[in-house]
Amino acid sequence: MRDEKMFSHEGTAIELLTLVFTVTGVLLIAWFIHHQYELRSRKRVKKQQGGSQQPSAQNR
Repeated sequence: MRDEKMFSHEGTAIELLTLVFTVTGVLLIAWFIHHQYELRSRKRVKKQQGGSQQPSAQNR
């Protein structure tokens, strides 16, 4: 009986950890998709500009 009260918060802690990891995973996936989109759009801009312009300091 004593053990049940001692670990009564365990379910809530597991739910919170699951929520935190789920939100972190979703944000990581969203960032990755955004990053890939940025890389692809940057490549398209470079192709459209051609070699006539000097590369700016902003491009990495």
